[in-house]
Amino acid sequence: MNTSMHHDYKAVGLPLDDEGPVFDKPWQAQAFSLLVHLHQAGVFPWTDWVQVFSEEIKAALAQPGEGVNDAYYRQWITAMERMVTTLGLTGMEDIVQRGEEWRQAYLNTPHGQPVVLLNASCPPAHGHTGEHLPHREPVAISRASN
Repeated sequence: MNTSMHHDYKAVGLPLDDEGPVFDKPWQAQAFSLLVHLHQAGVFPWTDWVQVFSEEIKAALAQPGEGVNDAYYRQWITAMERMVTTLGLTGMEDIVQRGEEWRQAYLNTPHGQPVVLLNASCPPAHGHTGEHLPHREPVAISRASN
């Protein structure tokens, strides 16, 4: 990693070690690399990102019980959504729709199988006898009576 980029990452508060950015989960690395790729492709100057991300950090502080990296990447994703919609790269409706597709893919994926977007519209076979359709209704919870 070159020194100027290392300095820029530090300026926005990204957790770093001697090797560079630190990620707790694969999706954090993916979100990070997507934004860096857009910047390196010339879609926006890094200073614009620093401004948008700083505003998001100030507007959406860490929530009670939320880890530092969880808060950081929640803020990162929200700022990135704002950035790509402001730049006209996509619309918020598309972001919401894709999020719903991933949620449905998760619900349609049997335990132990990888979640893939194709599962949003076509659940995979379970690999055992008897077809079990995914349960798509919320679980009702009632208060216990005294």
